Amino acid sequence: MAVGLFFASGVDKIAHYADNVQLMATNNVPAFFLPLVILLEVGGGIAIALGFLTRFTSVFMAVFSVVAGFLFYQGYSHAHLMVWLKNISCAAGFLLLCLNGSGKWSIDHLIQRRFAKA
Repeated sequence: MAVGLFFASGVDKIAHYADNVQLMATNNVPAFFLPLVILLEVGGGIAIALGFLTRFTSVFMAVFSVVAGFLFYQGYSHAHLMVWLKNISCAAGFLLLCLNGSGKWSIDHLIQRRFAKA
């Protein structure tokens, strides 16, 4: 579910690229980070959904969630608090995924099994 959230967010950032550049500028974040954020949200979301490089990608997604929460959701409004808590909850989920791995129905498992036979 979390990767669907991040995937949809990344696709939305592509569709509204200029708006996101402006949002980043108002939060003192350089615009050159936006393509990296899109790559992480879309590419990382797909990778985790398929179970490819799951532990590696989960660490980046967790760090991104926490950093984005602190950079973009400052203030004391209820809406900002809810989005900040969503980011922290996603980070916790990604850390659990990093600790436990992707499971048997994943590309990671297929690769591991293939190399174990060799």
